[in-house]
Amino acid sequence: MNNEFYTIASFEYTAEAQVMKGKFMSEGIEVFLKDEHTLDVDPLVSHAIGGVKLQVHAKDRKQAIALYNELREYEVDRNRNRIICPNCESDRVLIAPPKKSLLYMLFPFFEASRYMCSNCAEIFKK
Repeated sequence: MNNEFYTIASFEYTAEAQVMKGKFMSEGIEVFLKDEHTLDVDPLVSHAIGGVKLQVHAKDRKQAIALYNELREYEVDRNRNRIICPNCESDRVLIAPPKKSLLYMLFPFFEASRYMCSNCAEIFKK
């Protein structure tokens, strides 16, 4: 048996990971939740250890990524409409990773939110 695992996603709370695990299991994908019990004992260490990791066997990686992309929540505007990518017009948009500049790290609230398209990787501001 191959014991090589791939992390699909991380969740801040165990309950979020359990919901996603249930959906994966119903699709026939075996799932493991790494650090689940650690967070059940002490939820305050979630950020320190990177949350609960949803892992699958490496052989199920492509199927699991496709399923996760269908299930994940994408960014919406104030009217609950999905944000659209200006480059490819996809509605699979997420918050972009933060900038690594010192000024942004000290004052992140001065910069407008940046978004990243999951389809074409375009980073843009709304």
